[in-house]
Amino acid sequence: MNSKMTRALVAAILALAAGVVGYSANGSHAETPSIPSQTVTAPAPGSVRVVYSLDQKQNDKEIIALIEGAKSYINFAMYEFTLKDIADALVAAKKRGIVVRGLVDSGEGANSYDKPIIDELLAAGIPVVTEKHPSGNGIMHIKAIVTDQAYAIGSYNWTNSATTINDEILEIGTDPGLRQAYEDILTKLLEAYKGNTAAANAAAPVSAGTIDYTEAPKHIGEIASVQGTLESAYTSKSGTVFLDFCKSYKSCPFSAVIFADDVKKFGDLSRYEDTVVTVTGKISSYQGQAEIILSSPSQLAN
Repeated sequence: MNSKMTRALVAAILALAAGVVGYSANGSHAETPSIPSQTVTAPAPGSVRVVYSLDQKQNDKEIIALIEGAKSYINFAMYEFTLKDIADALVAAKKRGIVVRGLVDSGEGANSYDKPIIDELLAAGIPVVTEKHPSGNGIMHIKAIVTDQAYAIGSYNWTNSATTINDEILEIGTDPGLRQAYEDILTKLLEAYKGNTAAANAAAPVSAGTIDYTEAPKHIGEIASVQGTLESAYTSKSGTVFLDFCKSYKSCPFSAVIFADDVKKFGDLSRYEDTVVTVTGKISSYQGQAEIILSSPSQLAN
């Protein structure tokens, strides 16, 4: 075979290989994974389903089905937890002999809308701990549950708004490797924060007193009354209100947040604009900025 023919043959083989790879990469002939539609059942062995919150608006029922399918233990970590039906399911699991352990964010767990749920779990003998980072900064932002049978993880908080209003994704599955990976993480955190109980966190908050809004980042994890002139009360598309203390919120060291579920309690918030206001609560950190989440009008004054 002469050199010209050899080069031509090599070129043809490379072109064919590139075409095959291209088909696979762009998905023209690649196998599309089959994701089952939402069904409120405990996941079958070897299954994975991805649920979008607003398709059926019943992600809470998916979590409850997973809880009811547990055989020996349930570990969960939840940033916001206000749904009583999920709390009731966890209590029922505890009563039938399932070992249930939980981890919540220290700030959210002490707020008026999460606290009744945490109290119900504690009263049932379910140990619930809160995070305590060495730096005093950071939040417990995980939303996951792992049982001996399955796992569920995603953006979905256990709240009414996350169930019926927000765009959320929830992955539910039984893959042994993934289930074990999530279990390892939750077990590690539950053990690390074992002495930091939710009850003690709610009973003994650390207060920083009254401070200027520019000082808020120095007091992450503490209760404080933060003062400043309110520049604007901005309402997002989701209905959440952000109380901004700077003309540019992106560079501002502090803001206050009122979630959509609680906004109606506060009335016309524009009346506070251009006045000195005081917001009281636990200072948390979100995307590098200090914030206080307000759930009661008693937390806001001028």
